[in-house]
Amino acid sequence: MLATEIAWLSGIIDGEGCIYGKQNSIRSVTFRVTVETVSLAMIDKIQQILRQCDVEYRIESPIWRKNSTRPAHRLKVEKKQAVQKLCNLILPYSVVKKPEIVAIKSFLDKSVGIYYSATEEDLSILIKLRELKKVA
Repeated sequence: MLATEIAWLSGIIDGEGCIYGKQNSIRSVTFRVTVETVSLAMIDKIQQILRQCDVEYRIESPIWRKNSTRPAHRLKVEKKQAVQKLCNLILPYSVVKKPEIVAIKSFLDKSVGIYYSATEEDLSILIKLRELKKVA
């Protein structure tokens, strides 16, 4: 995989992507990275890069938005190991979403592959993500 392709993907996620965190239960947290665009070429390129890097994803489309003349396509990375792998790939190139990636990576690095019950400190990551979204 060329570093330029991963850097490109990082730029797309910085500009067009969303990083979400959600508390599912008292001690369960999940994270998701999405990109939504009307550009099928962009989605195709993202899929190509993710396949080459063995990052699991899924596509939702077509999505029709009010007043839009073209359908949107949404790509989601939401399985814990896939989000961790994606974060590891794009972190060195990320600018805008770097603080969000660092925050969720700290949780994923200790919780992927094992049963893990989130601590109060872990749950504070969700508050941090909301605050970072307000600044950006």
